[in-house]
Amino acid sequence: MKKQSNDFHMKGLSFFLVVFLVSCLFLNLSAYQEKIDKSRSFTLDNGLKVFLYKKSNIPLVNCVLAFNVGSKDETAETNGIVHILEHYILFRGTKFRKGEEISRDVRRHGAYYNAHTGRDLSIFEMTLPAEHIDFALRNQKEILFDLKFDQNALDKEKQVILEEISQIQDDPFKLASTLIFQNLFKDHPYNLPIYGKKDIIEAATTEVLEGFYRNFFVPENCALVVVGDISLADVEDKINNIFGSLQSTNFSPPKFDKIITLKKTVEINTEMDINIGYLAIGVSGPDYNSKDHYAMDILTEILGRGINPMLYNPLIKKRIFVNSMRMGYSAHKYGGSIFIYLALKPQQLNRAKKEIIKYLKQARNLNFSPDDVFTDMQFYATDYEGSAKNRIRFNGERAQEKGLNLATSMARFMLMNEIPDRGVYLENLEKVSSSDLRETAGRYLSQKAYVIVTIKPLDKK
Repeated sequence: MKKQSNDFHMKGLSFFLVVFLVSCLFLNLSAYQEKIDKSRSFTLDNGLKVFLYKKSNIPLVNCVLAFNVGSKDETAETNGIVHILEHYILFRGTKFRKGEEISRDVRRHGAYYNAHTGRDLSIFEMTLPAEHIDFALRNQKEILFDLKFDQNALDKEKQVILEEISQIQDDPFKLASTLIFQNLFKDHPYNLPIYGKKDIIEAATTEVLEGFYRNFFVPENCALVVVGDISLADVEDKINNIFGSLQSTNFSPPKFDKIITLKKTVEINTEMDINIGYLAIGVSGPDYNSKDHYAMDILTEILGRGINPMLYNPLIKKRIFVNSMRMGYSAHKYGGSIFIYLALKPQQLNRAKKEIIKYLKQARNLNFSPDDVFTDMQFYATDYEGSAKNRIRFNGERAQEKGLNLATSMARFMLMNEIPDRGVYLENLEKVSSSDLRETAGRYLSQKAYVIVTIKPLDKK
């Protein structure tokens, strides 16, 4: 049975997270709720939160289930368990079907399905022709709530994961990311690698896996979102019939402290079998529910993305030429991360590091808009702020065209949002001024402590 939940269907529901490439863009769901018959939200008696949205431009349906469990919920002794479960759920079978049978049925229904493990959440998604909505709901319910654990199947999947870890450790950017998170979030559960540690994965047993699974993979720790060419009333009935029999376990999710900002810069120098050098710089940023995320999204676009990122300016002046550069900002529930990656000649790594850090510390004094300069110079000033806002708006509108993006974004919102009325993101974005950008840059980018990772080619002498 289901029950309506007034506290869930509130104004804050008009705000959700869209992930586009490496940045998180908050967009206004109210644009999709102009007619009340396009969406519906409710909570089952067992605690499962549900959101439905009718999007009929393409005859597809997108079904996403997200659980409030990620690497933050692991310990040093269980690091990698969530990653193992992600693989096991997708490929290793249930009480009713073997893994090969599930894969066959998925292909037979023309479906795409995948899963993603993060620091906060685990997300399982399926897209398929709209006429197969019954299969999508029943399949996802079965693989997520009716797992059958077998040590032989687990051992086979562990080999796949261990190979993944080896590949990650051979990738300079991924290695740098791991080192940044381990040090940026030191003494916080976020510092554990999402993919896990080899020795723990090798030793994992079905008993450990099943115990963790039965604790976290419960309906009251889950959000279900369906977006596509659907009848709201019909799908609501289907969800009630398929998921309503799941029993509540009175689960209470663990709480975590906010991350503590670094007090001292951490520098890590290492070598790999590569031909060029890599520089990665990390600094803590606003968390998912922080008001500063608006300005931080804009700053990320201005400084490290788009056609003419400002971070190129100090490098070009010093004749430091990079092969590639990218900047990103990730908003986690208990803290955020800002990161900058550069690939360039090894002999220019130290100079690039000094110039980037110097520029970040001075970011609180930069001009981002023509309004920041004298009137007679405004015609010649670059409107970095306006260009960044336009790019965010364009990327956001493009992301909204994909039903799977919408479903994933709403599922994240349902499990992570703590602000009753977040308002309309794009309207709030427009309110951000150059002064706000400078204040946010001073608060985060001008910190006294950074995590700096330098990767040089191996010295083969």
